[in-house]
Amino acid sequence: MAHTPTASLSPADQERRRGLRTMKSVALGALLLMAALFLVGFIGQQQVPALAYLRAAAEGGMVGALADWFAVTALFRHPLGIPIPHTAIIPRRKDEIGQSLGEFVETNFLAADVVRT
Repeated sequence: MAHTPTASLSPADQERRRGLRTMKSVALGALLLMAALFLVGFIGQQQVPALAYLRAAAEGGMVGALADWFAVTALFRHPLGIPIPHTAIIPRRKDEIGQSLGEFVETNFLAADVVRT
């Protein structure tokens, strides 16, 4: 991720950046919590069979978190720097996406019948 000096950002952008950092910390904390619960369930399920449910739920949480991370990361860049096919879609197709968005706005928001009403 490119580092932009925070002094050059507007106060609103600085607040958005703080919010993004907070959400990244919350997501990482949730992943680490699921990993810890998975370990507790995995280690303790021999003595307390009901902990297998905890292990399964934590495993699902970890899988979901990693899948979400991969999907979002893959839209914007190559995950882990590996050029996997069908990743970094947005940077590669930004002109096409911009053209499509422009056509959508023109058709749905700037059409003569919409503007008159």
